[in-house]
Amino acid sequence: MKYVLFGTGDYYKRFSHWFKDCDVVAILDNDEKKQGSKLDGHPVVAPASILDYEYDAIVILSFYVTEMKKQLIELGVIEDKIYHFYDLHELLKRQVADNPGAPGKKTVLLLSHDLTNGGPALALYHGALALKDRGYEVVFASMLDGELRSKLEKSFIPIVIDNRLQIGTMKELAWTHHYDLILCNTINFHVFLSDRDTSIPVMWWLHDSPFFYEGIKRGKLESIDTTNMKILSVGPVPRKAMLKYKPDCVIDDLIYGVSEDV
Repeated sequence: MKYVLFGTGDYYKRFSHWFKDCDVVAILDNDEKKQGSKLDGHPVVAPASILDYEYDAIVILSFYVTEMKKQLIELGVIEDKIYHFYDLHELLKRQVADNPGAPGKKTVLLLSHDLTNGGPALALYHGALALKDRGYEVVFASMLDGELRSKLEKSFIPIVIDNRLQIGTMKELAWTHHYDLILCNTINFHVFLSDRDTSIPVMWWLHDSPFFYEGIKRGKLESIDTTNMKILSVGPVPRKAMLKYKPDCVIDDLIYGVSEDV
């Protein structure tokens, strides 16, 4: 596939590494001072120059997606060829499908209740590093933003912030459906898991003491379908808390350690 990227700012820095092995024919930017230069070996040109290039997809690397998409359409770009960086998973899967000889990486979505430097989020972050080191494509998503973002960005791990994760189910959040594995961290994701596509494997990693279960309706936990789900606990306390609600479920241990450099 041939790509055109739109934007050379902060979000280019965050996401350009996904395209280092791809055929990027040009980078668009509205800043006249940047036009005519090269970035990572690719020509930086005015958006109007899009007419001079052959491409399969244009990826907007900016949060000003509405304005930039409108600009492209007014230049004659077909809307179906315009993507946002949130669509990278879809694009990369399409590229593998179009090139069956190319090795595809397994994709893992890691869901954290927040991006603080607290224990559960840090444990998941180190899990993301371990998965990435083993060749998986990982995306880190959270209900709330926070200071852990800087560590994720330095590790070139894509981040999604979606506050609907606080109250939405998996079936309601369509963007979560395109991964090979979803790892949900903490009891906070019991609503997300209460209505899910069981064809997608899930790991549910529990860190929570009984206190965090007190506001949860017993029926909500009892009704969660554990088909194609592996429930894990960091130790006996979270396991005991969950078994009070789902006494028949199997819970294995996944003990964690984190680097002293946190």
